[in-house]
Amino acid sequence: MQVTGTLQADAWQRAEFPPVEKVTSGVWSVPVPIIGNPLRYVLTYLIEHDSGVVMVDPGWNHPESWQALNAGLDACEIPLAAVTAVLVTHAHPDHHGQSAHVREQSGAWIAMHPAEDRFVELQAERGLMRDGMASYLEWCGAPSSHLEDLVASRQQNGGFTPMVRADRLIEHGDMIEAPGLRLRAVWTPGHTPGHLCFHDETHDLLLTGDHVLPRITPNISSYEPSSNPLADYLSSLDKLRDIQPREVLPAHEYRFTGLDSRLDDLAVHHRERLDETEEILTAAPAGQTAWQIAAQVTWSRAWTDLASFQRQAAIGEVLSHLRQLQSRGLVAEADSGGIGLWTARAA
Repeated sequence: MQVTGTLQADAWQRAEFPPVEKVTSGVWSVPVPIIGNPLRYVLTYLIEHDSGVVMVDPGWNHPESWQALNAGLDACEIPLAAVTAVLVTHAHPDHHGQSAHVREQSGAWIAMHPAEDRFVELQAERGLMRDGMASYLEWCGAPSSHLEDLVASRQQNGGFTPMVRADRLIEHGDMIEAPGLRLRAVWTPGHTPGHLCFHDETHDLLLTGDHVLPRITPNISSYEPSSNPLADYLSSLDKLRDIQPREVLPAHEYRFTGLDSRLDDLAVHHRERLDETEEILTAAPAGQTAWQIAAQVTWSRAWTDLASFQRQAAIGEVLSHLRQLQSRGLVAEADSGGIGLWTARAA
């Protein structure tokens, strides 16, 4: 893998905001800040076509983010009214938060995968789904204070506002309506059930959202027992191997080349995490909760230093690996008075 977004990478190393950049003729990258998040910004992409501009992932819903998006448009000399379509890689607030504002100001339609639209519908109905989340966290063995910290963090950072649903739905392989531009959707579930990448065949670019990032591994979380998001994610990595784009445009950090090498790295990371999780369970035959396991897993920083939303992501990540191990017959799950306990199966 080789970094091509050198200005972005340099800014990342200096903990600074990267510049607006012209990626190639007709394609721009606009950083939009994420308030209160160590990822710092999402990279919004603007792609010209014969009738206007496609915008991918407008960013976090906050006045500073809206100001940055509009300043980026000005730097690219693109009026907001030129935006005809808003494509959402996935419906997390740092990607989809400002879609409604863009639609209101430009008249653009919003599109996402049907599974993401269902997620937005549920979120609008239930908000943070506090009751369901409380039961889920109790089952994971989390202390009651964790939910209170999580709610307070989301309300403080502006990520609690309901997001808008799609005007159009995009399936795997669909071509985006953009005259003179060949932009194809690639369904890559894992980070979310309806995550989409976009293959810009006109410019030989691949927009990967959060599915493939150059430095960190995207969070793969399980929140209900019938799903196996890690299996979905690993299969989705393989979907990208035949594309071999000239350049990869992720939603965070910086642009790069050498996609297949990065795909290999991500697959290896999850194999190692699966091995580590199984070893933790083997060392405690009496059984452990997801919270206890997460506290022992090797993260980028100490468990005690993780903020509430980071611990929430860690719990979901651990559960996705437990589900994958369970599907292979390597671990077992049991209910102990409403708390889930995990044990390693005897060889």
